[in-house]
Amino acid sequence: MKLLGLTQRAFMASPLSVRGTIRSVFHRGSVSSSYSASASSAGLKWEGGVSMVQGASRGIGLEFVRQLLQKSGKGHVVATCRNPNRSSGLLDLKNMFPERLSVLPLDVTVESTIEDSAKLITEKYGSLNLLINASGILSIPDVLQPETTLTKVEKSSLLLAYEVNAVGPILVIK
Repeated sequence: MKLLGLTQRAFMASPLSVRGTIRSVFHRGSVSSSYSASASSAGLKWEGGVSMVQGASRGIGLEFVRQLLQKSGKGHVVATCRNPNRSSGLLDLKNMFPERLSVLPLDVTVESTIEDSAKLITEKYGSLNLLINASGILSIPDVLQPETTLTKVEKSSLLLAYEVNAVGPILVIK
């Protein structure tokens, strides 16, 4: 996947981060320094441009979408998640900001959805100014449970968590 002309920054947000701290992992072709922003404070300031929040169905991702839309009357936000129609919060924001919010399906474990989103974004906007990777998993009912002891560690669970939490966001940045 290529998002041509990624002109600003790509961030990875972790649900384990403290008070909304996020780390910048890409800045014009090189790793840059940390950047902190609290979604509930004036720290998150963004004027215009095209922002993409990957993992926007709930939690910190949904809050980034909300803040980007509410704190600035300019710019466009592209929100992505596995099942957009199952995110009532995202659908509510789409109703409130129909001209400024686009919602696309994107599953970080399915490369074709990443490529499809990149193609649509490139065709519609040309490039992104801001990318926030906010997806992550710790558990999925009946699929992935947090290990409480070393004897409960399963290879398939470790690989799924690594794919969603590490590989997927890097492929989105790519």
